[in-house]
Amino acid sequence: MVFFLFLVISFSMILTAFADQEAEETVKCPVSGKEIKKSESKATYEYEGKTYYFCCENCKEKFLEDPDEYAFQGVDPHEGHMHSHQQAEDAVVDPVCGMKLKKEEAQVTYQYNGKTYYFCMEGCKDKFVKNPEEYVNIEEEFVTCPVSGEEFDESKAAGSYEYEGKTYYFCCEGCKEKFLNDPEKYTKKK
Repeated sequence: MVFFLFLVISFSMILTAFADQEAEETVKCPVSGKEIKKSESKATYEYEGKTYYFCCENCKEKFLEDPDEYAFQGVDPHEGHMHSHQQAEDAVVDPVCGMKLKKEEAQVTYQYNGKTYYFCMEGCKDKFVKNPEEYVNIEEEFVTCPVSGEEFDESKAAGSYEYEGKTYYFCCEGCKEKFLNDPEKYTKKK
């Protein structure tokens, strides 16, 4: 009986440890690309057998409009998945929440120091207006992969390469390899 009780308690402790570990696991919101703890996600959605975690309800709504557009965003391509290399030229990043959106999809805009900033919702704009310097510096650290067109924080670049006096940053090693094989193709895009 004592042994059985010991097994039940041990098993219970193991399950609790696994639950705590999963709750603290970090995931990326497929829409904004923002890293969040699973336990702190504001919404979830099951799509094609996978659970997606979102930093806000707005991201979940955006995902539901076109799940295939976001299904593999934020997934490491080296885990056997391909990430989207398609990004509209008019894409912008909300400097407050980090959500990627097309300019015409922005709910509101705001002019600051001669530059237009685009926001996914009024709440993000309000936070920006209260303290723009907090967000301007964050937003200006974003770089764009010349191969995929993906925007990301420079500190999270998978690599960089200097070509003809300019430094290019890459979202993954695969993009860096493609660039190195034909840099002219990617530097003449614009």
